[in-house]
Amino acid sequence: LIKLLAILDRLNIRTVCFNFMAYVGWTRTNAKYLHRGAFVTEFNLKDYKKSKYKISEKQLWNNYTYFLKKVMPYADKYKIKLALHPDDPPLSKLGGVSRIMTSLKNIKHAIYDIYPSKYLGLTFCQACYTMMGEDIFKLIPLFKDKIFMVHFRNVVGNKSHFHETFHDDGVINMNKALRCYINNNINVPIRVDHVPT
Repeated sequence: LIKLLAILDRLNIRTVCFNFMAYVGWTRTNAKYLHRGAFVTEFNLKDYKKSKYKISEKQLWNNYTYFLKKVMPYADKYKIKLALHPDDPPLSKLGGVSRIMTSLKNIKHAIYDIYPSKYLGLTFCQACYTMMGEDIFKLIPLFKDKIFMVHFRNVVGNKSHFHETFHDDGVINMNKALRCYINNNINVPIRVDHVPT
């Protein structure tokens, strides 16, 4: 990644989305949930098949701290923003694998406390924060200087069982969300995410 940052600088690429979802990554249990005539992804904790791997919260925080202390000096040097994506789904454990970017408290710790930098911020995945139980319309102004990218997706359900939706029929008011970004002068890349097929 340190070598990559030098290349990104030469190419004038200024934002990188990253996550800290060890082993499991973003996870769904069904890629063909039928929603309004289209297939969308679904996560249901009851259907999740556990792996044999075990990773503790402590290991993740230690590795995340090591990562920031090694990489962020180069992000600062090259003026490249690193945008942390929350865990998807924001559950503290999937089988024996812990997950740490699952709450507002942990996200704040991850971007403010370990290595303070104006080049460390967020990929603001609206659905993940909503699944955490947070009000994104309070978070957008709170993080307005730290939102470096937006994942613009909508969902129905809760963090243990949810599915993606079209933009107009999930639990998030997408028009209100866009207005909230505009009203807080947030001008960053917005990507639609996990769209229906």
